[in-house]
Amino acid sequence: MKWLVNLITPWKSELFAMVGVLAVCGVGATIAGYLHIQRQNDQLAVKDRQIGDLSEANKGWSAYAAKQNQLRDLEQKNVLLLQDKLALIEGQNVAAAAQLKELENSNAQVRELMARRLPDDLRRLLEQQK
Repeated sequence: MKWLVNLITPWKSELFAMVGVLAVCGVGATIAGYLHIQRQNDQLAVKDRQIGDLSEANKGWSAYAAKQNQLRDLEQKNVLLLQDKLALIEGQNVAAAAQLKELENSNAQVRELMARRLPDDLRRLLEQQK
C-alpha cells in the first residue's frame, strides 16, 4: 500500500484538484438534473390542468349533446303525435263527409240546401281559409 502512496504523492495536488472538479461537476449535474426534472414536473402539471379543463369542457359538450339528443327525441315524438292527430282529423272529416252525403241522399231539405249556391261573402271566407 505504501508503494501506492509513493506513486500518488507527486500528483497529489493534481489528484485532489481532479477530485474537487469531479465533485463540483457532480453537484452541478445533480442540480441541473433536479432542475430539469422539476421543469418537466411543472410542464406535466400544466398539461394535466389543460387536460382537466378539456375534460370539464367535454363534460359540458357531453351534456349539451345529451340535451340535443333529448330534444331530437321529443321532436320525433311530437311529429308522430301530430301525424296521429292529422290522421284522426282526416278520418273524422271522411266520416262527416259520409254522414253529409247520407243525409243529402235521405233528406230532401238537405239536398235542396246542398244544391244552392253559397252566398259570395261566405264563399270568399271559405276560400281564404284554404
